[in-house]
Amino acid sequence: MNDGTDDKGCEHLSMPQSVPRGLLRHIIPRLLRSQDMTGTEIMQRLGDLSGGDWNPSPGTIYPMLSSLEEDGIIEAASTEGRSKTYRLTEEGKKQMVLVIKHRKVSVGEKTRLGPRLWEKLLDPEERVKFHIHGMIHSVESFESMLDSLDKKQQKQLLRHLEEMATKISSLINQLKTGAT
Repeated sequence: MNDGTDDKGCEHLSMPQSVPRGLLRHIIPRLLRSQDMTGTEIMQRLGDLSGGDWNPSPGTIYPMLSSLEEDGIIEAASTEGRSKTYRLTEEGKKQMVLVIKHRKVSVGEKTRLGPRLWEKLLDPEERVKFHIHGMIHSVESFESMLDSLDKKQQKQLLRHLEEMATKISSLINQLKTGAT
């Protein structure tokens, strides 16, 4: 009998996919916009970017690379033996701009869909921990990119943070007074 401590016994109950299906199609061109990379380098970079939380397999990466290559989004920059180095094509650059310009809201919403659905299934105490973790991550992310923002972007971030601070202050007051 499995008491829940043996991960092998619960393999069929692994965590839900945290990266929405289809997102990889947008991530790979973004990675290739700054440098040419092999499939192995792409897998390593995605693992690094996710802090090791997502390590896509060759069975995920290589079919996607083939599909993007067939669609003219990427191309082989060089081939050495069995190793191909990929780069973004001009068409790929155009497509990337279109996706970001015209679909940034829908792409952003789709990337949050998995976590939002998962969050709805958590008990209240688990939901609090889930959101606190997300808030801590967001604050750390803002801190790390602050120097790379121009003045206009800094003002926009400040405006959003002030709006959130107002809402957080109201929530803190409700918690202190016991009024919910």
